Amino acid sequence: MSDTRRRVLDTARTLFNADGLGRVGVRDVARAAGMSAGNLSYHFATKDDLVAALVLELHERNRRDVFAALPPDFSLTTLYRSALTAMRNMLDYRFVLLSWVDAVSASRELAALEAKLAPGRFHRHQEMLALLVGNGYVERAATARSERLWEQGAMISSYWLQSATLRRMSDAAAVLHYAKLGCSLLEPWCTTKGQRQLRRILRGDEDGSR
Repeated sequence: MSDTRRRVLDTARTLFNADGLGRVGVRDVARAAGMSAGNLSYHFATKDDLVAALVLELHERNRRDVFAALPPDFSLTTLYRSALTAMRNMLDYRFVLLSWVDAVSASRELAALEAKLAPGRFHRHQEMLALLVGNGYVERAATARSERLWEQGAMISSYWLQSATLRRMSDAAAVLHYAKLGCSLLEPWCTTKGQRQLRRILRGDEDGSR
Protein backbone atom coordinates (compact mmCIF):
# COMPACT_ATOMS: atom_id res chain seq x y z
CA MET A 1 0.00 0.00 0.00
CA SER A 2 1.34 3.42 -0.96
CA ASP A 3 2.07 6.00 1.74
CA THR A 4 -0.57 8.29 0.25
CA ARG A 5 -3.29 5.64 0.31
CA ARG A 6 -2.35 4.76 3.88
CA ARG A 7 -2.55 8.44 4.88
CA VAL A 8 -5.98 8.80 3.29
CA LEU A 9 -7.33 5.71 5.05
CA ASP A 10 -5.96 6.75 8.43
CA THR A 11 -7.32 10.26 8.01
CA ALA A 12 -10.75 9.02 6.94
CA ARG A 13 -10.94 6.54 9.82
CA THR A 14 -10.11 9.30 12.31
CA LEU A 15 -12.74 11.65 10.89
CA PHE A 16 -15.42 8.97 10.56
CA ASN A 17 -14.81 7.81 14.13
CA ALA A 18 -15.01 11.35 15.46
CA ASP A 19 -17.97 12.70 13.48
CA GLY A 20 -19.76 9.72 11.92
CA LEU A 21 -20.10 8.69 8.30
CA GLY A 22 -22.98 11.03 7.56
CA ARG A 23 -21.15 14.18 8.60
CA VAL A 24 -17.89 13.58 6.75
CA GLY A 25 -17.52 14.01 3.00
CA VAL A 26 -14.73 13.26 0.57
CA ARG A 27 -13.67 16.92 0.58
CA ASP A 28 -13.35 16.84 4.37
CA VAL A 29 -11.06 13.81 4.14
CA ALA A 30 -9.00 15.40 1.35
CA ARG A 31 -8.59 18.64 3.29
CA ALA A 32 -7.52 16.85 6.46
CA ALA A 33 -5.11 14.67 4.47
CA GLY A 34 -3.55 17.74 2.85
CA MET A 35 -4.56 17.05 -0.75
CA SER A 36 -7.15 18.07 -3.29
CA ALA A 37 -10.38 16.15 -3.76
CA GLY A 38 -9.18 15.31 -7.26
CA ASN A 39 -5.99 13.73 -5.96
CA LEU A 40 -7.94 11.74 -3.40
CA SER A 41 -10.29 10.43 -6.09
CA TYR A 42 -7.28 8.90 -7.84
CA HIS A 43 -7.04 6.47 -4.89
CA PHE A 44 -10.76 6.28 -3.94
CA ALA A 45 -13.28 7.26 -6.58
CA THR A 46 -16.16 7.64 -4.13
CA LYS A 47 -16.83 7.86 -0.42
CA ASP A 48 -18.27 4.34 -0.57
CA ASP A 49 -14.95 3.10 -1.95
CA LEU A 50 -13.22 4.66 1.03
CA VAL A 51 -15.65 3.18 3.53
CA ALA A 52 -15.44 -0.24 1.87
CA ALA A 53 -11.65 -0.18 2.07
CA LEU A 54 -11.80 0.52 5.81
CA VAL A 55 -14.38 -2.20 6.41
CA LEU A 56 -12.20 -4.70 4.55
CA GLU A 57 -9.21 -3.51 6.55
CA LEU A 58 -11.03 -4.29 9.80
CA HIS A 59 -12.18 -7.63 8.39
CA GLU A 60 -8.62 -8.59 7.50
CA ARG A 61 -7.29 -7.38 10.84
CA ASN A 62 -9.74 -9.59 12.73
CA ARG A 63 -9.05 -12.49 10.40
CA ARG A 64 -5.33 -12.14 11.05
CA ASP A 65 -5.49 -11.44 14.79
CA VAL A 66 -8.32 -13.74 15.78
CA PHE A 67 -9.65 -16.06 13.13
CA ALA A 68 -6.73 -17.02 10.90
CA ALA A 69 -6.86 -20.59 12.19
CA LEU A 70 -8.96 -22.11 14.93
CA PRO A 71 -6.94 -24.19 17.42
CA PRO A 72 -7.97 -27.84 17.73
CA ASP A 73 -8.54 -27.35 21.48
CA PHE A 74 -10.95 -24.43 20.93
CA SER A 75 -12.90 -23.77 24.13
CA LEU A 76 -15.25 -21.23 25.67
CA THR A 77 -12.20 -19.47 27.08
CA THR A 78 -10.72 -19.29 23.59
CA LEU A 79 -14.02 -17.93 22.30
CA TYR A 80 -14.06 -15.24 24.99
CA ARG A 81 -10.48 -14.17 24.37
CA SER A 82 -11.17 -14.06 20.63
CA ALA A 83 -14.23 -11.89 21.22
CA LEU A 84 -12.19 -9.48 23.36
CA THR A 85 -9.56 -9.10 20.65
CA ALA A 86 -12.11 -8.63 17.86
CA MET A 87 -14.09 -6.04 19.83
CA ARG A 88 -10.97 -4.10 20.77
CA ASN A 89 -10.08 -4.03 17.08
CA MET A 90 -13.57 -2.71 16.33
CA LEU A 91 -12.99 0.25 18.63
CA ASP A 92 -10.42 1.54 16.15
CA TYR A 93 -13.18 1.46 13.52
CA ARG A 94 -16.11 2.43 15.70
CA PHE A 95 -17.81 4.23 12.81
CA VAL A 96 -18.47 0.77 11.35
CA LEU A 97 -20.60 -0.11 14.36
CA LEU A 98 -22.21 3.28 14.80
CA SER A 99 -23.05 4.01 11.16
CA TRP A 100 -22.81 0.76 9.23
CA VAL A 101 -26.50 -0.10 9.02
CA ASP A 102 -27.42 3.33 7.66
CA ALA A 103 -24.46 3.23 5.26
CA VAL A 104 -25.40 -0.21 3.90
CA SER A 105 -29.04 0.83 3.52
CA ALA A 106 -28.02 3.85 1.44
CA SER A 107 -25.39 2.22 -0.78
CA ARG A 108 -25.68 -0.70 -3.21
CA GLU A 109 -21.91 -1.10 -3.16
CA LEU A 110 -21.71 -1.40 0.62
CA ALA A 111 -24.76 -3.66 0.68
CA ALA A 112 -22.98 -5.93 -1.80
CA LEU A 113 -19.86 -5.92 0.37
CA GLU A 114 -21.89 -6.89 3.44
CA ALA A 115 -23.57 -9.69 1.49
CA LYS A 116 -20.14 -10.92 0.41
CA LEU A 117 -18.67 -10.97 3.92
CA ALA A 118 -21.68 -12.39 5.79
CA PRO A 119 -21.42 -16.03 4.57
CA GLY A 120 -17.80 -16.22 5.70
CA ARG A 121 -18.73 -14.98 9.16
CA PHE A 122 -21.53 -17.52 9.44
CA HIS A 123 -19.24 -20.33 8.29
CA ARG A 124 -16.69 -19.42 10.96
CA HIS A 125 -19.49 -19.35 13.56
CA GLN A 126 -20.41 -22.89 12.55
CA GLU A 127 -16.78 -24.01 12.75
CA MET A 128 -16.43 -22.60 16.27
CA LEU A 129 -19.68 -24.17 17.44
CA ALA A 130 -18.65 -27.54 16.00
CA LEU A 131 -15.34 -27.40 17.88
CA LEU A 132 -17.07 -26.45 21.13
CA VAL A 133 -19.35 -29.46 20.70
CA GLY A 134 -16.56 -31.78 19.64
CA ASN A 135 -14.34 -30.72 22.54
CA GLY A 136 -17.08 -31.33 25.07
CA TYR A 137 -17.95 -27.78 26.13
CA VAL A 138 -21.36 -27.50 24.48
CA GLU A 139 -24.08 -30.11 23.97
CA ARG A 140 -24.73 -31.32 20.42
CA ALA A 141 -28.32 -30.04 20.65
CA ALA A 142 -26.94 -26.51 20.25
CA THR A 143 -26.15 -27.22 16.59
CA ALA A 144 -29.87 -27.30 15.86
CA ARG A 145 -29.97 -23.69 17.09
CA SER A 146 -26.95 -22.60 15.10
CA GLU A 147 -28.73 -20.03 12.95
CA ARG A 148 -30.57 -18.54 15.94
CA LEU A 149 -27.34 -18.31 17.92
CA TRP A 150 -25.66 -16.68 14.93
CA GLU A 151 -28.38 -14.06 14.66
CA GLN A 152 -28.24 -13.30 18.37
CA GLY A 153 -24.46 -13.03 18.30
CA ALA A 154 -24.60 -10.81 15.23
CA MET A 155 -26.99 -8.47 17.01
CA ILE A 156 -24.56 -8.10 19.90
CA SER A 157 -21.54 -7.56 17.63
CA SER A 158 -23.44 -5.00 15.52
CA TYR A 159 -25.00 -2.95 18.31
CA TRP A 160 -22.86 -3.32 21.40
CA LEU A 161 -21.13 0.03 20.95
CA GLN A 162 -24.41 1.91 20.47
CA SER A 163 -25.74 0.30 23.65
CA ALA A 164 -22.56 1.09 25.56
CA THR A 165 -22.69 4.70 24.39
CA LEU A 166 -26.27 5.10 25.60
CA ARG A 167 -25.30 3.54 28.94
CA ARG A 168 -22.21 5.77 29.14
CA MET A 169 -19.92 2.80 29.62
CA SER A 170 -16.21 3.13 29.04
CA ASP A 171 -14.74 1.28 26.09
CA ALA A 172 -12.85 -1.11 28.37
CA ALA A 173 -15.93 -1.93 30.45
CA ALA A 174 -18.12 -2.32 27.36
CA VAL A 175 -15.78 -4.80 25.69
CA LEU A 176 -15.69 -7.01 28.79
CA HIS A 177 -19.44 -6.80 29.37
CA TYR A 178 -20.60 -7.56 25.84
CA ALA A 179 -18.01 -10.27 25.23
CA LYS A 180 -19.40 -12.03 28.31
CA LEU A 181 -22.93 -11.49 27.03
CA GLY A 182 -22.03 -13.14 23.74
CA CYS A 183 -20.54 -16.17 25.45
CA SER A 184 -23.61 -16.42 27.69
CA LEU A 185 -25.76 -17.20 24.65
CA LEU A 186 -24.37 -20.74 24.89
CA GLU A 187 -25.18 -21.17 28.58
CA PRO A 188 -28.37 -23.27 28.07
CA TRP A 189 -26.33 -25.86 26.14
CA CYS A 190 -23.14 -25.91 28.19
CA THR A 191 -21.95 -29.27 29.47
CA THR A 192 -20.59 -29.54 33.00
CA LYS A 193 -17.14 -28.87 31.54
CA GLY A 194 -18.45 -25.86 29.67
CA GLN A 195 -20.29 -24.52 32.70
CA ARG A 196 -17.05 -24.46 34.68
CA GLN A 197 -15.35 -22.38 32.01
CA LEU A 198 -18.34 -20.08 31.60
CA ARG A 199 -18.44 -19.41 35.35
CA ARG A 200 -14.79 -18.39 35.24
CA ILE A 201 -15.51 -16.07 32.30
CA LEU A 202 -18.51 -14.45 33.96
CA ARG A 203 -16.60 -13.97 37.23
CA GLY A 204 -13.93 -12.07 35.33
CA ASP A 205 -11.20 -14.64 35.88
CA GLU A 206 -10.22 -14.46 32.19
CA ASP A 207 -10.39 -10.67 31.83
CA GLY A 208 -6.66 -10.21 32.15
CA SER A 209 -5.80 -13.01 29.72
CA ARG A 210 -4.36 -12.34 26.26
